[in-house]
Amino acid sequence: MWHNGHKICLACSAGGHLRELQLAIGSIPKDYHCYWLTLKTTSTKAFMKDKEHVFLTNFQPVKKWTLIANCLQAVFWVLVKRPKVIITTGAGVAVPTVFFAKKMLGTKVIFINSAADVTHASKTPVWIEKYADLFLVQWEEMKEIFPNATCCGVL
Repeated sequence: MWHNGHKICLACSAGGHLRELQLAIGSIPKDYHCYWLTLKTTSTKAFMKDKEHVFLTNFQPVKKWTLIANCLQAVFWVLVKRPKVIITTGAGVAVPTVFFAKKMLGTKVIFINSAADVTHASKTPVWIEKYADLFLVQWEEMKEIFPNATCCGVL
């Protein structure tokens, strides 16, 4: 699926989603062209200082304008960066990027469900499952909710 010329988007929210994605990509060779897509926080600004990255507006369901802003940013960065693969742990910040990249470019999507989801699904994996080419869960119990998922074990 990958070769050195492919651009990989590493998309996640800040905090635990970022940490799980860091753990998941530990084995990606350094010569692959990766860039991060996340939220701007004090900790992500420090982490991204020496990495290629873009910051998006976090969309919050109670503030409808944030969804519009995130969608416009997502379309812009999908067209500028043109990722061949998106690896994401969620959450909401990554959803419009996954949608537009899949629909506009046919980008391959690898979704890694949070280890915090042990017996119940949060909103992001329920929505993103239909767009994922590879859908990973960290607990066998989650295969009852997502029968087509692959259990990768806890990161």
